[in-house]
Amino acid sequence: MQNTFPSPADSTIADFETMPPAPTLRSPVTPLPVRPARTARIIWGEDRGTPPSRPVDTDARRMLASEPDRPLALHDSWWIVALAGVLASAIVAVVLWISAHVTVDPLLHTAALFVHLASLVLGFGGVLIADYLVLVWVSGRSTLTEAITGAHRLHLPIWAGLAGLVASGALLEPSLASTLTRIKVACVLILTLNGLQALILSRRMARSAAVSLAPTLTLWGAATAAVSQICWWAAVWIGFWNAEH
Repeated sequence: MQNTFPSPADSTIADFETMPPAPTLRSPVTPLPVRPARTARIIWGEDRGTPPSRPVDTDARRMLASEPDRPLALHDSWWIVALAGVLASAIVAVVLWISAHVTVDPLLHTAALFVHLASLVLGFGGVLIADYLVLVWVSGRSTLTEAITGAHRLHLPIWAGLAGLVASGALLEPSLASTLTRIKVACVLILTLNGLQALILSRRMARSAAVSLAPTLTLWGAATAAVSQICWWAAVWIGFWNAEH
């Protein structure tokens, strides 16, 4: 006889199948804040971030634009160049006074002559190389920036050679009564003043190197080079003449 009563296991399965599905628990999801895109500006390899957008006064901007980079630098002020020229003239006068009142030992005279010749090679050689770089630019085989950069790097040996000539000349017992010696002293002083004003010339040429060079700067540079060459060659020739006679 077949058992028609459900077993406890069948009753449990039936109850499970007829139970309504349990509600799904959903927790409210808060959306993540969206960060605004940030644009960065790279300055010399460093991330400085976005500059703040602040209004800039027009008058202040105009004032900053008209202000020179270094107003007290030697190559930016004619007044400082004039003061340096007066100081250089005073130094030459002191050297002349020393040469007329100091008795030099023969050994010291020989050492001073060696320094004089070495300073001539250093200073005059630097001038010749600087002028050669300018001629290379004129011939179209280099840019103006390359010529100015090369000439600027020669300022130190040129000034060192000129200073060595003046300092060693005080120990060479020059004959100040000679006309040629006075001309040589005048050439040295002109070279010093010409070199001081050439600093301003090179500064202005460097500023206009990206564009075409102005005719006034071209004539100024040609006159500076001509004065330099005339004075250097005259001083060399007078020194050679005095040594022979």
